Amino acid sequence: MLAPSPTSAPRYGPGTLRRTGFCVEVDQLDDTVVLRLQGELDTATSRELRAALATAMAGDASAMVLDLAALSFIDSTGIAVLLAACHQAESQGRSFSLRHPGRMVLKVLNLTGVDRLLSVDSALTG
Repeated sequence: MLAPSPTSAPRYGPGTLRRTGFCVEVDQLDDTVVLRLQGELDTATSRELRAALATAMAGDASAMVLDLAALSFIDSTGIAVLLAACHQAESQGRSFSLRHPGRMVLKVLNLTGVDRLLSVDSALTG
């Protein structure tokens, strides 16, 4: 499991979702970093995802997967974070994909065209 940097550690604690409406769990499985997003990704919470992505990008995994199964909402700021992360990952030679978006998040990805720009496993989870 990847450890968050000391400056961002409180954001990953069990009470994070209650305080901010969003949290990220980061795991490394073999050569893949999996970030599980939970709650609402928006202007107020995008900093938590950026911090988690920065920690993950500092590692040596060849693949990054964002699991969106528990993500209930995403706005344009969240979309921008996803697109920037994909660009950064690919510039470092890593694969980047989204998996298990729920019905509402998938709708946003479809309406914005993000599903055509990023690899999205669109098996619905809710």
